[in-house]
Amino acid sequence: MRSGQTTGARPAQVAVRPDIELSWKRSELSGVDPARCFDAGPLPEVDPDSVLLRAAGPVLDEVGRQLAGTGLCVLLADRDCRVIARVFDTRGVERHLEGLGVVIGSGFGEEHAGTNALGTPLEIRRGVMVHGAEHFLDQFKGLSCYGQPIIHPVTNRVEGILDMTCIAPQANAMFAPFLQRAAADIERRLLEGARASQQRLVDAFQRISPQSNVAVAAIGEDLLLSNRAALELLDVADHVALRAIGSDLRADQSRTARVTLASGAEASVQADRVEGANGGTLFVVRPIPPTPVRRPRSRRPRIDRTRTELQRARDSAAAVVVSGEPGSGRTTAAGDLVAHRSAGRLDATRVPVVGAQEWTAELARTTEGRVDPVVVENIQLLPEAAVALLAGRVCEAGRPQVVLTCGPVDELPGPVAALVARCPERIVLPPLRARRDELPAMAQAMLDGIGPGLSLTATALEALLAQQWPGNLTELRTVLTRTADRATSRRLTVADLPEAYRTSTRVARLAGRERAEREAIVDALRAHAGNKVHAAAALGISRSTLYSRIRALDIRV
Repeated sequence: MRSGQTTGARPAQVAVRPDIELSWKRSELSGVDPARCFDAGPLPEVDPDSVLLRAAGPVLDEVGRQLAGTGLCVLLADRDCRVIARVFDTRGVERHLEGLGVVIGSGFGEEHAGTNALGTPLEIRRGVMVHGAEHFLDQFKGLSCYGQPIIHPVTNRVEGILDMTCIAPQANAMFAPFLQRAAADIERRLLEGARASQQRLVDAFQRISPQSNVAVAAIGEDLLLSNRAALELLDVADHVALRAIGSDLRADQSRTARVTLASGAEASVQADRVEGANGGTLFVVRPIPPTPVRRPRSRRPRIDRTRTELQRARDSAAAVVVSGEPGSGRTTAAGDLVAHRSAGRLDATRVPVVGAQEWTAELARTTEGRVDPVVVENIQLLPEAAVALLAGRVCEAGRPQVVLTCGPVDELPGPVAALVARCPERIVLPPLRARRDELPAMAQAMLDGIGPGLSLTATALEALLAQQWPGNLTELRTVLTRTADRATSRRLTVADLPEAYRTSTRVARLAGRERAEREAIVDALRAHAGNKVHAAAALGISRSTLYSRIRALDIRV
């Protein structure tokens, strides 16, 4: 490899490895000036009890002993690429690096420090050597380093970066295997820590689960325990609801809530966050006996009210309007109204195809002299002549029943709204986002039709519950069909869902501003094919800020 640079600008006329070349490009896009002095910026406090530091402490102690007399140093950075631990061979090496800004809390993401052995491994998720002239900032060109990412064995996310640095233009070839072993030791200890946190959750569960008359469940990041009573009482959808309750709790905090289970029964849930269990929560669920007092009509499940309205309209000879958003089931409801009868059917979406005059003539022929019902769909698209004709048919005695479907009534044009006002029976189908309590049952019913034996895991169902479903039931069926096609087993997981549908219920609870921010970040990442440097530049924020918001807003990349 040949090396050389033009001071104060990007290295030019240099034959470099692809990883370094791409890193230089990212550094340029982030606006890093090679000639400027590195500025660590505000130095945040380091949590001495962080999961990463607890796992890395004994490994770094051993590394320190092995570095004696070598003139090397080792740095540990967290997932935000900020230095949280340092191991030096001599005080002279320590003073030299501190003069370059390498202090506890300093951030070495590429958007701040350009190509380096902390920020670059974070970007590419693998180890990389950065020799002197390959650094983007001029002040680091007297160093040679090797950086190795630390991958959490449970979450598979980058937990931190381990870096070995020497004050020399060329690094030793043994840097890589030495640091890889050290990183592997830290990853093993992270796994042991994860197992320990799981064990704390198991212990908490076992202390209370033998009570046979009480339903007990313990839910952690990747652990779900239930006693026999909980298995009989709780469904997959209930696990999703419990997880949402637990996610709002702080360490060692408790909460009691009243919930409606998937079975329709009411229950009291006591949720206790287990200390040291990495977010694990213990739930005690006690069914609430039904009260003999009859519930008000408004408290009936929406699906029951809709069925009752359909039954009443089916038994009536009066004109019926079925309104709702696209995909909310208008066609299915209209078909249910005229079931077992030979109904004439017309759809106003065909008006542009056959022409307004011909379509209106067909409407006249279909409604003239019939005794069976006539279904006219999408009346919001009707020409004025057809609206006038239908208005007459609706009001004439002795005519067959007319069933109309349309979009939301408040969005209808004036003449169509007047037509709807003439119809005695009106059924409003709610959008799917307003029927989240019904979604688990509806999704399972659709899956039964798509393929026998298919079912959703709790995490997959949680992701579906978090969606807004602008396409309503049609969109849900499309998503489930695509998921079933790509699944490798009968149990459909969140990984089987289309990428855009893998968010969590935590996202569903975001406030309007945070939701808008999340959508802007997702759109920017999608527009730039997942490139965080380009996305951050398009959003006008630093890449470290982008990483922070990605985690805070539960964006999966």
